[in-house]
Amino acid sequence: MGVLGNVLLAIVSVCTFASYFPQIVKCLRTKKSEDLSIWSWILWVTSSLAYTLYAVLCQNNFMLIFETSLELLFCIIILICAIVFRDKNRRDKTEHKKQK
Repeated sequence: MGVLGNVLLAIVSVCTFASYFPQIVKCLRTKKSEDLSIWSWILWVTSSLAYTLYAVLCQNNFMLIFETSLELLFCIIILICAIVFRDKNRRDKTEHKKQK
């Protein structure tokens, strides 16, 4: 892959960061994830993992491996936030009801 391919993958990496990072920040700040679909994020993680494995095993291109790994990392972080904060909010609501 030539210079153009690396430039395009760099653009994809920047866009990936710009698209996932605000969601991560929002989840961490609000500690809420009820509006996130856990099943959708499981599918995104699975897709990103497959794409990362493809990049590593079939392409051996640093920029492609970097971009797919970055996307996989962000998807995993959002999935973990979705699970942890949803469970935390459910526990908090249950405890609040018990106290009444």
